[in-house]
Amino acid sequence: MPLSEHEQKMLDEMERQLFADDPRLARAFRSSPRDRRSRRRIVLGLAGVVIGLGVLVLAVSLPAVWLGVLAFLLMLAGAVYAVTSPKNRPGPESGSGGDAPTQPTQGGNDFMRRLEERWEKRSGDDGRG
Repeated sequence: MPLSEHEQKMLDEMERQLFADDPRLARAFRSSPRDRRSRRRIVLGLAGVVIGLGVLVLAVSLPAVWLGVLAFLLMLAGAVYAVTSPKNRPGPESGSGGDAPTQPTQGGNDFMRRLEERWEKRSGDDGRG
């Protein structure tokens, strides 16, 4: 069931306000070259796992324990590579000195509280008119 025009406008306004209140969230939803690198990282990691599995099958057919260990390490390295992210991320967060502690929980709670207040205010206004 499609949204009505009024509901679509409200949703667009909420989205704009959400992105204005939390720019980090807006950056998370944008597609970036980092997303492509992430997909590439997953594909390369899975390729390492598949190649390691093939080498493991070869190690079982040939009685070579050392080759089996090598295959296991290759599979493990591929899996770890696929699920981890690169350490050097460009952005304003990477240049911080680390002296000031960050408290994302407090900011997140404050943001959610304001969002809930706005939602209640808007739903109260819609019910009267």
